Amino acid sequence: GAMGRTGVCVAFLLLAVVSCACVPPVAGADGNHGSYEQTDSFQTRSALGRSDAASDDGFRTHTNSVSTNDDRAPGVRALLKTTKQNTKARPDFNEGVYRTKGDVFDEVKAIVSANPHTMRLDTVQSTRGGYSSELVVVTVELGGLSEDDADEQGPPGREGGGVGVHNEAGARVGDARGSNAERSNNLPNTKKKIEKTRVLYNYGEHGRELITVEVAVDLLRAFALGLEHAAHLAHPDSSRSVGQTVKALVATVFKIVPMENVNGRELVEKGDFCERKNGRGVDCNRNWEVDWGVKAPDYDPSEEYPGTGPFSEPEAFMMRALLEEFNPHVWVNVHSGMEALFMPFDHKPVEPVGEGADAMRQILHKINTQSCGDRCVVGG
Repeated sequence: GAMGRTGVCVAFLLLAVVSCACVPPVAGADGNHGSYEQTDSFQTRSALGRSDAASDDGFRTHTNSVSTNDDRAPGVRALLKTTKQNTKARPDFNEGVYRTKGDVFDEVKAIVSANPHTMRLDTVQSTRGGYSSELVVVTVELGGLSEDDADEQGPPGREGGGVGVHNEAGARVGDARGSNAERSNNLPNTKKKIEKTRVLYNYGEHGRELITVEVAVDLLRAFALGLEHAAHLAHPDSSRSVGQTVKALVATVFKIVPMENVNGRELVEKGDFCERKNGRGVDCNRNWEVDWGVKAPDYDPSEEYPGTGPFSEPEAFMMRALLEEFNPHVWVNVHSGMEALFMPFDHKPVEPVGEGADAMRQILHKINTQSCGDRCVVGG
């Protein structure tokens, strides 16, 4: 079944979270103590200032060429190239290999509804320039949903009640709350409030990357089976590590976006099997403000068109709002297509330096050894 196909991926994701949760805080750039990712992950998104030095077509020419003393980046580029495209491959939505978009969200809603004490589903809608999309966000707290989270965190709108809407100016309209939020608010709060590690996962940023959405659903399934099951996925052979993982999971709140690019996914399911962009032809991963409009040497507008400006698209706009509100310590953006564990900046042949960056790099190398057989490209 699906769990057998993507179980290794789920175990890898849990191991990543546990590794990050067990790393002690390090001094940030401002001298305050906090995780490297909390202060920098949003700012280092691969795709926030637009340069004044734009070319005639509105795009800045690429100036960050590959360094001659760093031969890793050309190797990564080579992995991304194929000699011949396979145009005969077709995703199978009929034999249980992949779920359709509708089946995905039916499954997600069923999982959340069956676990009202530990999960909540929020839906946000946004319209930008006449084009609309929505974002489904699942909150998971395996130690029980906290009252603060049920009352305050996450986008407006709760499953069973209504949705939050972003208007063109970015203001949120409406705050309808539904049955899951009401049930969680009725839970007795017997636990001592603790500051939890905040982890964000987003999947399906590119429509054609179907397997990432399957991993998201299977991760939710694993969480639905409880703490012990999730902990054993990360450390199946070590009882001591399982105990440590349980403690880390209890002290973590997850926000999971199972399918960021819902309109692009619809195009794929209608037969445009290689489509990665959103419903109006913009690459969601190039619509962020970091180096917006920069053309890499192999820039392909049919694949990487960044839109008319940073956050012109509702998908990136809603993800930014989620990031600003949730303020995650750890953000994992899951893609498919190559074996790689990237860290900021994943679109440049340079890597950050400092204690936080060193800790992040150490975690990635550990995951590479334990879960990837040292096959993955690691770093920038």
